[in-house]
Amino acid sequence: MSDYLWDKSGEPDPAIEKLEELLRPLGETGPKSFIFPRRRSWVPMAIAASLLVIVAGTWALLRRDRVAWQVSSLAGRTQAQKLARGGSIHTDGTSRAKLALESVGEIEVEPNSDLRVLALGPSEQRLDLRRGKIRAMIWAPPGQFFVNTPSAVTVDLGCAYNLEVDETGAGLVKVTAGWVAFESDGHESFIPATAVCVTRPGKGPGIPYYEDASQALQRAVSAFDANREPAATAEILREARERDAITLWHLLRRVSIDQRGLVFDRLSQLIALPSNVTRQGILEGNAAMIDAIWDALDLGDTSWWRMWKSRTPDSTPKPR
Repeated sequence: MSDYLWDKSGEPDPAIEKLEELLRPLGETGPKSFIFPRRRSWVPMAIAASLLVIVAGTWALLRRDRVAWQVSSLAGRTQAQKLARGGSIHTDGTSRAKLALESVGEIEVEPNSDLRVLALGPSEQRLDLRRGKIRAMIWAPPGQFFVNTPSAVTVDLGCAYNLEVDETGAGLVKVTAGWVAFESDGHESFIPATAVCVTRPGKGPGIPYYEDASQALQRAVSAFDANREPAATAEILREARERDAITLWHLLRRVSIDQRGLVFDRLSQLIALPSNVTRQGILEGNAAMIDAIWDALDLGDTSWWRMWKSRTPDSTPKPR
């Protein structure tokens, strides 16, 4: 081991040199160096370990301060060039901006939008869209990129999507590739490519539907999300195609018990249900059977979203 720590002889350790450089502006009031008794072999080890912890902590803080979204103007003027944690960007009626973070993705911020950076960590990147519209293309691992809205949190599952929030706090997500999850207070919606989902303050995520679904089905979904009208349920069931089974799966988890059987019956007409799924089990709200119906939708089994959720149990707090 070098004697540099004790009497400045030998090769200096790079970490110690870095620490000295950081502390030099503070000055010194005591002797330049101390000679410690070598018979206490644990002393230099303890001091070296402490110094390394300090250097590592300082390095981590400096690195954290350097991590930021790079901002560029797409139209109009953009004041910010970087957005670190706590930073925000506001676009007026004529300005648009692009945010880029190499390990995460790119975000286009449309006019009249307010966007804030809540978190920039190795396993969580979180934005807050208070109003306006963004277009996101994300290549970070699924379950690491989040956007808070006033009524739900969007969870990226490896995708590209458009998200907008109006003046009332209601949100709308349109997925163009991959998957997005909407979450709030334990309610979840899973939105695949070419599908749409609305979220409302006080009600949370609605039922997703494909953009090519009939206008009648879309109106019925909106009515159900707003007031849980029984007539809306009947209209959704009448209008549903085989492709709309994903809408019925979400509906199954939200209707009253007396309507659950009707949704199950229509699902059984549209898709082949697993043999272990029974009408009685669905009426009783059997979670394993509901998962099995999802698997039958042929959109990927439930294990993929169960996996990321189990890895990030506290990563989707309630929206503001």
